[in-house]
Amino acid sequence: MPAPIYLTDADLLAAIPAALGFVPTDSVVVVAAAAHPDGTARMGPITRFDLDAVIHHPRHVVAYLRQVLSETPVKRLISTIVHDNTSTGDLPYRPQLATFTHWLHNFGFTNVELLHLPGFTPGVTWSCYDVYSHTGTLTDPATSPLTAHEIARGNRVYRSRDDFLQQFVPVPADVRDRIQALAAPIIDDIRKEELADDSPGLHRRLTRIDDAITAATSGRLPTDEHVIADLLAALSCLRLRDIHLTQSTAERTAAAQALWLQLWRHARAPYAPVIAALVATTAYLRRDGATAGAIFDTDSQPTRLSQLIRALHHNGIDPATILPGLADNSRALRTELTSTTPHS
Repeated sequence: MPAPIYLTDADLLAAIPAALGFVPTDSVVVVAAAAHPDGTARMGPITRFDLDAVIHHPRHVVAYLRQVLSETPVKRLISTIVHDNTSTGDLPYRPQLATFTHWLHNFGFTNVELLHLPGFTPGVTWSCYDVYSHTGTLTDPATSPLTAHEIARGNRVYRSRDDFLQQFVPVPADVRDRIQALAAPIIDDIRKEELADDSPGLHRRLTRIDDAITAATSGRLPTDEHVIADLLAALSCLRLRDIHLTQSTAERTAAAQALWLQLWRHARAPYAPVIAALVATTAYLRRDGATAGAIFDTDSQPTRLSQLIRALHHNGIDPATILPGLADNSRALRTELTSTTPHS
């Protein structure tokens, strides 16, 4: 459940890199404070837009934002303009951001605050567009409680969006070709096991996936092409994939996301779309919107699962509403498969 917002504006600004997973530049970061039944305001969805998009297409940006926040009882929007403005004495893009605010009001967001932050160096001055006296200095993002929380969950805070996006760069084509060739006979064997209802055989494959996630909790991701091919083929079995839509602990969930990304970078079709769906689902359930959004942008052949998760993500549906059902299904499938003891 999202935590109550007790942060000062300075602390909230310092938490942005951890919330996004990277340090943004030339961006507009919108933080929604959502009403909670106990009367507190809690951090809702956090959405980043390119500053250029907000300046030139404010109506489209706000329309998308309304869609994202459609299920969120918004009490207040805090929009932070991250831009190192040194050319004028005024805050940057004031007339254009007034248009952005106008569209926010037209779309029903009436309690809006715009803050300017030149960057995330501790001690820089942040300012408010509407209230001249509302200003202060940035606390150190590295010591933000949210940063500590994200690091404890197994997440990194990347130095830039470009560094963050390196996770989604596939390995060289010749490597993916070799792995695809290695996976082909394995997938044939898996199909035979499925047709024969060979639970012991599938159980052994499940164990290898589980072991790979355990290794990932210690930062050990597979690099051997035969191992990667074996895992890609196994996860192409929808029964094994669905077991791994959820994990038993937060630590294993973070490790699974790292493993899925490693496999996806080494995959070609037909394996890549299946693994992309795992990345998207795991990231969405972990409230890692940056990773979910990035995999959506790179997935050219989305599966039905990917399309569903993308719709839930874009419409601001709380992951907590679907997690229990997915977890129950994963446990039931695992119990059904593992009730048969594998042959030695």
